[in-house]
Amino acid sequence: MAIPQQDALSKAAAPRRSHGVGARLRPLQARSQATREALLTAGRTLLAERELDAIAIADIAATAGMSVGSFYGRFHDKEAFFGELQEQVTQAWRAQAAELVAHLSRTQAPPEQVVARACGLTVQMMRSDSGFLRSALKHASTHPTSWTPIKQVGQDVVNELAECLGPLLPHLPSNQRAARIGFAMQLVYGTCLNAVLHDPGPLALNSPRLARELARVMNLYLGLAPSSRAKARSSTKREP
Repeated sequence: MAIPQQDALSKAAAPRRSHGVGARLRPLQARSQATREALLTAGRTLLAERELDAIAIADIAATAGMSVGSFYGRFHDKEAFFGELQEQVTQAWRAQAAELVAHLSRTQAPPEQVVARACGLTVQMMRSDSGFLRSALKHASTHPTSWTPIKQVGQDVVNELAECLGPLLPHLPSNQRAARIGFAMQLVYGTCLNAVLHDPGPLALNSPRLARELARVMNLYLGLAPSSRAKARSSTKREP
């Protein structure tokens, strides 16, 4: 049976209209996502200077160069905003750690270097987002589950590090290596988080020595001997 001409024209035009709507929506979605990212970046910047409770939504919007309406168009409230900020930060940490472990595995770095780089990255990440971490720790006192994503990314980093570092510890029983690495990293995490909250010293979070001293402790605990270069420097210093 022949299709009426008007119906045929409507069916032919429908896909073109749908395609046109999609083409128009894509730039709008991209702009909306860019606005969201700008607001999250602004929040991260402000948290480096003050506590979450001291930051108003208007402050976040102004720092991002947006209106308060732009904020509410993307986040229900500050609690939802902080949840998304937490996801952004933890994803960035996870990606940096995965990239480092992949590089160390690919280059077959010696165990001492793996430890040093792992400690260095941990200190760097906590230092760069110390304001966020401080607020997250305080927020977790009233919202315990809010700490779960940070705890999970910490465990993910430990698991990846264990896969890379474990085979380089033949002097340890194979069934103990992952647990040893996990506890060593717990010491690293705990020291850094204590520095974020209380900065008790003698080494502050921004001290260039902190990562080196943490690596020294971790190497000793894992039974790793100092590198030959470190031994050479030490023996040179002892020469008259």
